[in-house]
Amino acid sequence: MSDPANLLNKVYTSTLNSYTMVFFSKNPWFGLVLLMVSFFDVYAGAAGLLSLLTANAFAWGLGLNRQSILSGFYGFNPLLTGLGLGLSFQPGPELYLLLVATALAALFITLAFEGFLSKYALPYLTLPFLLSLWIATLAARNYSTMIPGESGIYTMNTIYERGGPFIVRIYEWFGDVSWPLFIKTYFKSLGAIFFQYHLFAGLLIAAGLLFYSRIAFLLSVTGFASAWGFYLLIGANMNELNYGFIGFNHILTAIAIGGFFMIASGWSFLWVILVTPIISMITAGFAELLGIFQLPVYSLPFNLMVLLFLYAMKFREKMLRKPEPVAVQHYSPELNLYIGQNSGERFRNKSYLPVSLPFFGVWTVNQGHNGEFTHQEEWRHAWDFVITDEAGKEFSGDGTKVSDYYCFEKPVTAPADGWVEEIADSIEDNPPGEINLGRNWGNTIVIRHSEWLYSKLSHLKKGSIKVKQGSYVYKGQMIASCGNSGRSPFPHLHFQLQSTPYIGSATLDYPVSQYLSYQNPVKLKLYEIPLKNEQVSNLAPEPALVKAFQFVPGQNIEYGCDNETFPDGTWKVNADLYKNQFIEDSSTGAKAYYSTDGSMFFFTHYEGSRNCLLYFFYLSAFKVPLVYHKDLTIRDTFPPSSFGVSWLRIIQDIVAPFYLFVKPGYKMTITEMKKDLAGNRFQIGSSCKLTVAGLNFAACHFSLTIAENRLQSVSINSDKINTTIKFKYN
Repeated sequence: MSDPANLLNKVYTSTLNSYTMVFFSKNPWFGLVLLMVSFFDVYAGAAGLLSLLTANAFAWGLGLNRQSILSGFYGFNPLLTGLGLGLSFQPGPELYLLLVATALAALFITLAFEGFLSKYALPYLTLPFLLSLWIATLAARNYSTMIPGESGIYTMNTIYERGGPFIVRIYEWFGDVSWPLFIKTYFKSLGAIFFQYHLFAGLLIAAGLLFYSRIAFLLSVTGFASAWGFYLLIGANMNELNYGFIGFNHILTAIAIGGFFMIASGWSFLWVILVTPIISMITAGFAELLGIFQLPVYSLPFNLMVLLFLYAMKFREKMLRKPEPVAVQHYSPELNLYIGQNSGERFRNKSYLPVSLPFFGVWTVNQGHNGEFTHQEEWRHAWDFVITDEAGKEFSGDGTKVSDYYCFEKPVTAPADGWVEEIADSIEDNPPGEINLGRNWGNTIVIRHSEWLYSKLSHLKKGSIKVKQGSYVYKGQMIASCGNSGRSPFPHLHFQLQSTPYIGSATLDYPVSQYLSYQNPVKLKLYEIPLKNEQVSNLAPEPALVKAFQFVPGQNIEYGCDNETFPDGTWKVNADLYKNQFIEDSSTGAKAYYSTDGSMFFFTHYEGSRNCLLYFFYLSAFKVPLVYHKDLTIRDTFPPSSFGVSWLRIIQDIVAPFYLFVKPGYKMTITEMKKDLAGNRFQIGSSCKLTVAGLNFAACHFSLTIAENRLQSVSINSDKINTTIKFKYN
């Protein structure tokens, strides 16, 4: 992109985002609606636009964060300040000089609030707008050349002067509509957010809000309705809502805590209603206080209420999901809800330190948690593992010798990286059928994995321990052999997790991170507790699969297909400032974020155009185990936002805070493996399906080919597209 075109694109993006950020959005179409609404009063609209352009220009000149400028973070407060000044004073050189100065002041105030409130992980909202507009208003009283505006005094004259008779007739028509007072006041309150105190402006904003987010629209109605009901119940002056249009404080607060900073849910809607009286009290109280200085309250109640609420939520020790804070901001209540909930389900165990099974191969749980023999009371969260044959027997021959048992002398491995805390290695192994009650745990190793997590492996073979106390061990490293020491009548491996570093410590109820369960069919289990009689093994990553899905930042992947709708192009592998890795389509800018832990590849989030091949690759490889077993099938669930907006999705958006009925499913199976001179060749079949109440609304099937340690192609088959993506690597 040429320099002039690049500059215009930056100006366009930062400008529209400055408008939409007032509603916590980055939707460009909504931004155009708000831009148009601000120009209902041409002079005010021009003042607002000039103010935000000035602030953004200063931000670029000062070298502030590029992404923050493009996102509108430094422009929306100067925009509101400019709109307020444009309505308060007559246009002229004096006003525009004041606008430039105030825009710069608003930028400095924004940076000050950002620096202070970020220490507490709190937003600065529209506090810079309030402070800069109040200062400019007070200062202007001392400037003799500043002439007060007449838009709020001689409304019809102002409308006629700035729009002519046609605009006057439109204004009069909307002023005379016989709609209920509640509805008219709601729309006027929406318009008041952009200093437009009439019905038509509110109607357009409501339409844009509904287009941008059904949840945000529902929250705006909920916030305003709760305020209306409270005012009626308490006998307050309804003119505060009808003529002062302070209802916009309730609307903005509802959107902020109901779906932007908190994930939309029944709990967030409940809090929107509960804080209504507080907003009303703040409004009434500060109206009296600021009235002394003849200053309007503006959005002060919204700012104070949201900051108080968010700060209070930081002190919770329980009920952390009622409501749940947004972890990753997507600037859409729907995306915050769908992606947040989906990620919470898919990665709910991310806080666990991964712990593997402490052996090679397939072993059987012959005593699990809450066992019938020894795993009881404070030692109930433990496992005993043995090796069995096809008939379920633990030994060959007559089982009178420890060497008859399949698990005896088999390697025992470290379940995770850590430091060896304690060792016992001098206890004789028991003949089968006998036990040593005096040295209950037998030969044992205790490993410290963190300050609160230790593993203990017991009944090891005498003299088999290969590590020393204080040494560091790595996950999967052989550290001893299975034996029959201590209270162990037959050879087996005792394994438990605990929070203290001693032999004999109480157990922790803690899951094994990843393992295969050899039921019918074979299942991949993530962060679960192996059960009695379950045959299990660690995942053994397949090198060809690991390399095929090993995307390296800086890598370019060229692709092409036989469908003219999708031209040949390039995917760029990259990483953001937070080290989140993603694949970006060079032609559309779409991004597919991914993660891998060496045994599993999965996409975490997709953003951008759904009319590009990267989107279909995201669907096809949503979750891929980097292990092979002929009977292994993987299932997962997409967030509803992974698919385009339809009538079904619109209905889901409306009821999403209370109930999710759209849960698109994902299924993947490695259908074929062949060995050739270039390595293993795999064929992976996957599909995504949108099913509601047993009815299939959409389905897409994929076939991924892996050869020579590379992803060679992805075939796509659906009602709308049939093609094959072929890859080239640089």
